[in-house]
Amino acid sequence: MTDMYAPVPEDKFSFGVWTVGWAAQDVFGSATRAPMSADRAVRELAELGAYGVNFHDNDVFDFDATEAEREAKVGAFRRALEETGLKVTTATTNLFSHPVFKDGGFTHNDREVRRFAIAKVMRNVDLAAELG
Repeated sequence: MTDMYAPVPEDKFSFGVWTVGWAAQDVFGSATRAPMSADRAVRELAELGAYGVNFHDNDVFDFDATEAEREAKVGAFRRALEETGLKVTTATTNLFSHPVFKDGGFTHNDREVRRFAIAKVMRNVDLAAELG
């Protein structure tokens, strides 16, 4: 007998990568859980019957990742999506957790920070398009 309350992809439940991969760190202390890679989160969510995932760019790769590190993480994430069939329902850009954005991203007083924020979002829009 199947569980009538178990989620199935047809329900179109979508979860943020950060909801399962969050290391439980807040402003009062260090992380309390080991980090989980975005590709593992995709696989875990697929096993639970999810339809899709949402992500911030820095859920997939670190803020200060080198180009090679970024490409490796994005590649692993893409493979997990392809292997599981999960869809990307939302892709957004993290303009809030790094100290450079303490006074905002697009609203920062420093023009270089605003330009950096715009470039970061543009690159993530391209990634979102690549991932469908």
